[in-house]
Amino acid sequence: MLQLGVLTLAGCDHGKAQATDLKAGPFAVTVPAEWAKKAIIEKVPLHPLYSHEQWKAFQENPKDRDKPSYICRPEHWALRLPSALPKGVRFDRENAGGDPTAPHILIHKAREWAVAFTDGVHEVTKAADLLRSLRKDMDLALTHDDLRLSPGYMDASLTFMCLKRRIDFTGGHGVRLVAQWTIEPELMRLGELHYLFLGMSDDSTCQIIATFPLSLPGLPTRDDKSHLGQTTDKYAVLSESFDDYEADAKRWLEENAQKITPSLQTLDGMMESLVASHWE
Repeated sequence: MLQLGVLTLAGCDHGKAQATDLKAGPFAVTVPAEWAKKAIIEKVPLHPLYSHEQWKAFQENPKDRDKPSYICRPEHWALRLPSALPKGVRFDRENAGGDPTAPHILIHKAREWAVAFTDGVHEVTKAADLLRSLRKDMDLALTHDDLRLSPGYMDASLTFMCLKRRIDFTGGHGVRLVAQWTIEPELMRLGELHYLFLGMSDDSTCQIIATFPLSLPGLPTRDDKSHLGQTTDKYAVLSESFDDYEADAKRWLEENAQKITPSLQTLDGMMESLVASHWE
């Protein structure tokens, strides 16, 4: 259900802009009106790693282990906003659920993270313990980079983590940062560098992941080979000096934060408007 709002989101890329309230079941968020026009709102069922039969086979032969993917996640409401994409970044609606940088807000039934990597029934870690761990890591994210911050599985690590900020919303709080998933030393890239918000409702029934790709002048595209004095043409050098490049790239991001699109202020205002108090 869409409702035109009378609110404005501070810091919108074109000044103050009319905003629209989007509702997804019991949840709601206020977004720039232009983004709302092509918004996709859907309730997505639990997608566990194993079927019941596969789980049984795994118990009988633990070596026969399946590899998780980012699409393995609890039941959730998805608010997808393809109009928030920067120029040059594509959106694949059919595979958005498995895309770790798709432009959307996902509100999960938090306790189901305990079964998302089994058959959807059996818990490897008790839900209550897992929720405490998620909350602890979320709050530590403001001061620590050496955590596996997102409960969504990625065969990669978050790099270039910077521009962290706590955000409170109606019903809970979370932390936002800018980062990129990388498997090996790599340049910052358009379409991969993204805004990441991780949050939880105060009663721990809702767990939120929001991701939005970012752009700014000078950010390398997939075809670019150089950035800030480093080049993929000299990959051995990039690998050996990656810590220095990461530090330079984070400093560059922080110095150019006001040039990022969509603006961090717009995205933060949207997350502050989120209403996610309880999963029934």
